[in-house]
Amino acid sequence: MIRYMSEINEKKMLISIIGTLEAVKKGALSIAESEKFLFSPHMIDRLKEKNYRGSLIEILEKGCELEDIDSLLPQDLEKYIDGLKSEALEEMKKYEPFEQKFWI
Repeated sequence: MIRYMSEINEKKMLISIIGTLEAVKKGALSIAESEKFLFSPHMIDRLKEKNYRGSLIEILEKGCELEDIDSLLPQDLEKYIDGLKSEALEEMKKYEPFEQKFWI
């Protein structure tokens, strides 16, 4: 049961990552805001403490590079975001389907 709850939380985190990346891509959320919600060393440390999968942590670590990509290679930002979203979607496919009626 504990691992199942952990997987639910990991899957919710992937959903959050995908939504955050889409919001940044569409200009509804700034990169600075995305760093306050998800893409920060603080968040990564917290998730490592909770033993989240390394592959999910790697996606978050790459998300921490959004500001660097935007400042150094702004023409590549959209492609970078799309790549991260694809990684998150592929990672989500590794989880069992959620079968409960509600997640909360």
